[in-house]
Amino acid sequence: MRSLFFTVVLLLCSGLASAAEVVGSVILSVGENIAKAADGSERVLKRHSEIYADDLLTTGHQGRLQLRFSDHSRLALKPSSEFHIAAYQFDQQQPEEGKAIFKLLKGGMRTISGQIGKSKQENYRLETTVATIGIRGTHYGVQYTPEGVYCETIEGAIEVETAVGQALVSAGESATIKPDGSIKKSVASGRTGDYLLHKSAQEDDNTTPTGSTKIEATIEQLADDLVGSTGRAPEGSLVAVAFTRDSDSKGVSAGNGSVIADVTSRKPSAIRIDSSTESGDIVTDIIHFAAQPNITNHACSPCVVSTTEDLDVLSEHGTLELGGANVTWGRWDSDFHLSENRKEQDLVGDFHFMYSDSLTTPAELAELVKARSGSYLYIHTSESTSLTAPQIDTGATGSLVAFDSGDALAGRYASGTYVMVDWDAQQIEQVNINAEINDGAGIRIYNLTEEAGVKTDLDAVLQGGQLTLAGSCSGGQCTEDGIDTNMSGQLTFDLVGSQAEGAVTSYGASGTSAADQNITVVGTALLEDAGPVPVAAGPVPVDH
Repeated sequence: MRSLFFTVVLLLCSGLASAAEVVGSVILSVGENIAKAADGSERVLKRHSEIYADDLLTTGHQGRLQLRFSDHSRLALKPSSEFHIAAYQFDQQQPEEGKAIFKLLKGGMRTISGQIGKSKQENYRLETTVATIGIRGTHYGVQYTPEGVYCETIEGAIEVETAVGQALVSAGESATIKPDGSIKKSVASGRTGDYLLHKSAQEDDNTTPTGSTKIEATIEQLADDLVGSTGRAPEGSLVAVAFTRDSDSKGVSAGNGSVIADVTSRKPSAIRIDSSTESGDIVTDIIHFAAQPNITNHACSPCVVSTTEDLDVLSEHGTLELGGANVTWGRWDSDFHLSENRKEQDLVGDFHFMYSDSLTTPAELAELVKARSGSYLYIHTSESTSLTAPQIDTGATGSLVAFDSGDALAGRYASGTYVMVDWDAQQIEQVNINAEINDGAGIRIYNLTEEAGVKTDLDAVLQGGQLTLAGSCSGGQCTEDGIDTNMSGQLTFDLVGSQAEGAVTSYGASGTSAADQNITVVGTALLEDAGPVPVAAGPVPVDH
């Protein structure tokens, strides 16, 4: 975080709010927005997040933030902005004694003043690098520009003061303050934004923000319903998902992961299900907050999936009971939305999910570790229908290749689709995801495995973790001038059933062909426990 680059003005008076005192809350947070406290700790801001005195607020490159302060003032920050609450004091019993000093360090803002400054205008000020702004009960905006600091008044008036001059900027007027402190007035242009700020708490709670999308409204509804929601999936249930994203910067790429329902944690996640049909528990909505959302630019804070209520656009759905767990899967063909940090994603193809109302518990796993020895197989058989068909970047779907112990490549136990678990070492030894899809130019053959020489700890993958995939795609558009496409991605693997009778998985992998075409594959599958790997050569039994 950037340090302050102008002289801090101190306001010495008793009763100013401490850094631990709540002074406001978030009305709307779109994108990646952060509050940095006086002790250097950082918080991801979402709707209803508390704001404290001495917070340094930062909005992301595509971030947008709206706040309501305790004196009923409103503040909206534009993308790539930094705003410091240098001092704030307000007591509803003594509103005339309220004081506020704000500093806009970067970017732009709009604000509607509240009770602070109404009776004593000197008790409110906004500082920039070149000017101090006072108010006369008003609605105004400020924006850093290449020419200097631009400000404009929508209602009321503001007083602009620099080291070399001052000016009154009334409604409909603007002023540009140059780096040397000179002030040039003009007609307001609206460049500080065309968004509106609500004037009452009731509007904040009942009005959809201007320009908001369906996904933003869904985020707010899901967030409010995390506890006690109708249709909320039980604690500890899991959904594995897979999809194909299309972005301007990266092109088409695969995405997949898993979410465990947990509304009791500091970073809650929830799954909403429709249990009204005979097709099992259909996943309709997901909200997920990453435990450490600041690790990457794409971490969830939150990530949200929203689908239609029309089950006619759901294909390949089915359900079964396995070891006491109810597992349901399906593929939403249309009318679904994915948002990462309040930015809606462009998706290609369908949205795949596989849901289980429970997982193999830690206690059950501990008993299995005692009872099992050696390596066990989890496989996809030729008879299995417990999956969503693998889907590629063109939208075409195909088939997973079934497990076959009699046709293995060098260094592999078998061909087809399987995962091998070493219960003694508590590791995943081998992974094979083998899929075939016709892309219109021919049959693509995907061969994805674990990273060469890597055995992943089972504990690191279970409960929502991921395993890294590597491999290749050959045939069709994957092969150009005899060169196949290298692929990389990830696999989720979560055991279900009291005896770990199966594993809910999702997979996704991406690559770029020699012809510079984005190549992807995504899908979900329920792999069945095929028992221990035989010591002697021969086929592995699938009935047990």
